[in-house]
Amino acid sequence: MDIISELESEFEALRAGQTDNKRAGVIRVEHLGGVSFLGNIVVGIDFVAGTGNQALLVFPTDAVAMITANALPELQQKSLSDLLAAQRNPVRVHFSLRNQVRKGWLLSEHGPWLRIAVERKVVWCPIAVVTLIEVSAVENL
Repeated sequence: MDIISELESEFEALRAGQTDNKRAGVIRVEHLGGVSFLGNIVVGIDFVAGTGNQALLVFPTDAVAMITANALPELQQKSLSDLLAAQRNPVRVHFSLRNQVRKGWLLSEHGPWLRIAVERKVVWCPIAVVTLIEVSAVENL
C-alpha cells in the first residue's frame, strides 16, 4: 500500500510541475559564452548554478539566454554575492570586455565590484560584466 501512495504522490508532483533536482536530471543552459549542460541545479535570486565539467558552474541571470528543462528547482533566497562570499576554493571568473571574453581569478568581492587577478595585474570589474564563474577543486602540486 505504501508503494501505491508514493507513486500517486510522485504523479501529483509531476502534474504540478514539482520535481526535485535528481529527477530533473541534466539541463541545458544557453548563455553568452555558448551552451553548457548542468546537473544538480540551484536557482538563486540572480544566478543559476550546477555541476558540469568537474566544477561548479555559476551563471549570472543576465548572462543566461535560455534554460531547457522540464522543470526548475524552487528558487533559493541566495544571491550571487552570498555564493561568492562563501567560497574558499580558487574561483575562476570569465568576464566580457569589449565583446571579448577574458579570464581571471577572483580575489575578493566588494558589493557590485569584483577584484580579479588577470595577467599579472589586478583589475576591478562590475559583476554585471561577468559571464561565468567556475569553482573547482585545486590539486596541490
